[in-house]
Amino acid sequence: MPDRYRYISEQAEWDAVAAELSESPRLALDTERNGRFAYRERICLIQISDGKRTYLLDPITVDDLSVLGNILGDGSVLKAVHGSEEDVRFLHRDFGFTVSNLFDTGMAARFLGVGRPNLGAVLEEFCGVVIPKDRQLQMSHWGLRPLSRSALDYAASDVHHLLTLVDELDYHLEKTGRQDWVREECDRVSALRHPPEEPLDTAYRRVKGWDSLDPRQMAVLRELYAFRDGKACVWDMPVHQVASNDDLLALAQSDGIVERGTGGMLAGRCFGELLEAMQRGRDGPEEPKPERPDAPPEPWTPERRERLKSLKRWRAQLSDDLGIAVSHIWPTTSLERIALYAGSMAHELAGGEGDVRRWQRAEFGAELTQLVDGWEQ
Repeated sequence: MPDRYRYISEQAEWDAVAAELSESPRLALDTERNGRFAYRERICLIQISDGKRTYLLDPITVDDLSVLGNILGDGSVLKAVHGSEEDVRFLHRDFGFTVSNLFDTGMAARFLGVGRPNLGAVLEEFCGVVIPKDRQLQMSHWGLRPLSRSALDYAASDVHHLLTLVDELDYHLEKTGRQDWVREECDRVSALRHPPEEPLDTAYRRVKGWDSLDPRQMAVLRELYAFRDGKACVWDMPVHQVASNDDLLALAQSDGIVERGTGGMLAGRCFGELLEAMQRGRDGPEEPKPERPDAPPEPWTPERRERLKSLKRWRAQLSDDLGIAVSHIWPTTSLERIALYAGSMAHELAGGEGDVRRWQRAEFGAELTQLVDGWEQ
């Protein structure tokens, strides 16, 4: 494998390669990130293949990647990625890059009824290619330098055969008439963006069970959450490795007593500061519980529940007939709106709330309308 890829860690080398890649009509792409080892996950390696040569681009040592951004945003160049959602999000967050003309081979495989859409299984099924998948290499620390030869081999294998796989999948999509289905789904993935970071003052509510705490305990949890985040940043570690959410919840309920085995690295490395954070929560202002609006009257009458069951049976039958997941047939949120008010069918066929795809409306809209016709509105 080493003679079939080139590791690029210098700007001048990348500039020369980028000029060549700019002429390619299609490229395979993948990224490796360091989320298991760093406070702020980032892209640490970018794998690119034009079908003849594979390049491993080091974005830690190569500063100017603007040509890559131009290529990714060029709608005339097809970009093949397997399981592209996180790649799209992080390419935009880390570099401001958008990806147009995306072909997600994992998405295509799912629309062809593949039960195990991981890259290794799909390559073996459609191309007869077996790529080595080592669990230890999958867990590699991609932020470390130098990267091992085995890690680079592993990274290169993820894109080396990807354009061949595109051809095979596209052939089968054309035979089944599902090319437009996958194209629209890939366009939706291209529009994904990394969610903005939530302020620490409210982010503590991500801890499961926070709403069972009283106002004083919530104040302690808020302080502990911010304290953990600060230490994780300084130590450059994922927050869950510093202390688990369960640890924070237990400490918030502990009345200042830290039981042995609770608190993770916070208790092991900075026990005194941990106690101070808990004390700040006990001494400071209580955290008011968010006001909850009164629940609206229960809209789900027995008749409407039966409607929803009927709609889901219809969807499940189509799923079996087509060999694809029920989630690809029609969104549950839309079926719920139709079940609640049959008169909303026209609205759903016009696009609904944006969750119903064009291809779904074109393929299944008439059949669904026929099922709904005759229901009382």
